[in-house]
Amino acid sequence: MKTLSFIYALLVSVVMVSCLPINSANTPSSNSSLETPSSTPATTTDFIEPDSETFVSLMPTIKEYLYFRKKSVISGDTKDLWENFPELREGTDIEKGINSEEFIVANYQSLKPFDGNIFPEYYERFKVKVSNDGTEVLVHGMELYLWLDENNKFKDSGGEFKIVLYLHKKDSRWVVYKTDEVTISEWHQFSP
Repeated sequence: MKTLSFIYALLVSVVMVSCLPINSANTPSSNSSLETPSSTPATTTDFIEPDSETFVSLMPTIKEYLYFRKKSVISGDTKDLWENFPELREGTDIEKGINSEEFIVANYQSLKPFDGNIFPEYYERFKVKVSNDGTEVLVHGMELYLWLDENNKFKDSGGEFKIVLYLHKKDSRWVVYKTDEVTISEWHQFSP
């Protein structure tokens, strides 16, 4: 069982460390006029700390997404996640970490998690890339889920993650319409 837990933890860590596609057009801006993005960053240096207005505007959406992600992992059911973020069902590319929520939820189910915590700014404050193309939010945090091992002892699984949330306005509020997690194969490209 310990070997199975180790293999599972390794697989989950591969998925949780997600992917940022590469694009050479990078024009960060500090204004808080946020639109729908059409490109992705070349590195995390393309992201800047948001001004206060942008931070306050975006944080509720980040928390909402992470809440429904955690709820899905614990329940094993993505229904509420899809209800609140229907666009995340489309364009899944597990290898690149694009919209991989369903894969992440399924991978955790062998552990039967029953509680969890996500700390979105565990490693650093979230950053944004704002350009004429729109808004991307880089979240570098910690995600841990509680489960019981074969001896009924409490264990946790998860770890560090980097994820880019793509946001657009819908009915006058911010909505996550795409996610892009940095995969282990891409992690070196996005580390200082």
